[in-house]
Amino acid sequence: MPIHAWGTDFNRSDPEFRKHLFLADDSRASRIRDILSLGFRDLYYLHTCNRVEFYTTARNHFEDSRPLWLSLLRYLGLPEQSFYNGYSLEGKSAVRHLVRVACSLESMVVGEPQINGQLKNALAWTLDQDLPVGAPLQRALQLAFQTAKEVRNITGIGEKPLSVANLGLQRFRSLEVEKTAESVAVVGRSSINRIVIRWLKENRPSAQILWVNRNPEALAQYEESEGLECVGLDTFLEAPKTFDYLFTATSSPNPIFGHEFFNRISGGPAVLFDFAQPSDVCAECVPSHVKLLSMDDLAREADENRKLRLTEILRAEPIIEQALHRFYLEQKETPLLRDFSSVEPQVLRSLSEELQGMEKWVPAEAFPKFEKWARSLVKKHIHLSREHLRGILREAAAAESQSF
Repeated sequence: MPIHAWGTDFNRSDPEFRKHLFLADDSRASRIRDILSLGFRDLYYLHTCNRVEFYTTARNHFEDSRPLWLSLLRYLGLPEQSFYNGYSLEGKSAVRHLVRVACSLESMVVGEPQINGQLKNALAWTLDQDLPVGAPLQRALQLAFQTAKEVRNITGIGEKPLSVANLGLQRFRSLEVEKTAESVAVVGRSSINRIVIRWLKENRPSAQILWVNRNPEALAQYEESEGLECVGLDTFLEAPKTFDYLFTATSSPNPIFGHEFFNRISGGPAVLFDFAQPSDVCAECVPSHVKLLSMDDLAREADENRKLRLTEILRAEPIIEQALHRFYLEQKETPLLRDFSSVEPQVLRSLSEELQGMEKWVPAEAFPKFEKWARSLVKKHIHLSREHLRGILREAAAAESQSF
């Protein structure tokens, strides 16, 4: 299959380099049309936080796509040596990589579920813009989507969170059965806290979120601050507002939540998630009506989940290889068997013509049985011939996959 790809990810490049490969939403369609004019037959563009990839359909299995990728990099304002900051893949290697990306085996956090949706959205956007995506590339993408679904259904690769933030949010969801999140305080502007805020905004839009920071003005630079009440840490410590849940992750070298703070908080039971290292919360100071989940607790669970996920990766690998094997077999079988099947009507027409000439040689009372027997015999041999051809193709495909 003449599918070629060039891309880069967190293993090959830094965010600054990948920024040059980003095609902004408002100009993406026009820029892809510019890129197509460089000689590409089609182009599928994928961009995530940790990955940028371009896929195209080559004219044949022998085409060298390197000049195309170099022209793409020049168009994006990058020197030709930037080619080596990424990976160039062709044919089966490109398809295998695409499937592994969809299954999240190539992700920074293996098993994260978002990547398959990002791949689907990228294809839907490309088709909506009437940008070309060749049939071979579309078939490879559908293979990737289906295989990713199969891997998730059969394995537990995405079941247990690996990041402390996601693990904390999982615990948060389980605790909501006992305590509704009407008001949430988030202390600090770390990436973990911004993940928490984004999740709360999307999944708990009715919750009142208070964002606390030593310098509350600094929070305005983050889009997560939109619509939130932002206050200074000193203000919050002196006169804490009532909260059901508190998430904290600051860089303070010493605990910031001690006896004085807990003596000031009012209301019923509350839950604290301490994502900081060293801890923001003095564990000995936490009163009995407050539940504390610390970074150490969550990190230990995340480590156990990571070990379990490695086992699931080993289960996913053969599923991917089997899916690729079936896919390549179908690609080889379909055109040949389609051509073979097109001959069947011609054979049956020839049989009808021959049977008309046999009527004078076969008694009239026996002719219907004779005709039925002849047609059955011919169809049986057509079927056996088709199966024989299919067997030859599968043997050839098996031999090729073993040598690949």
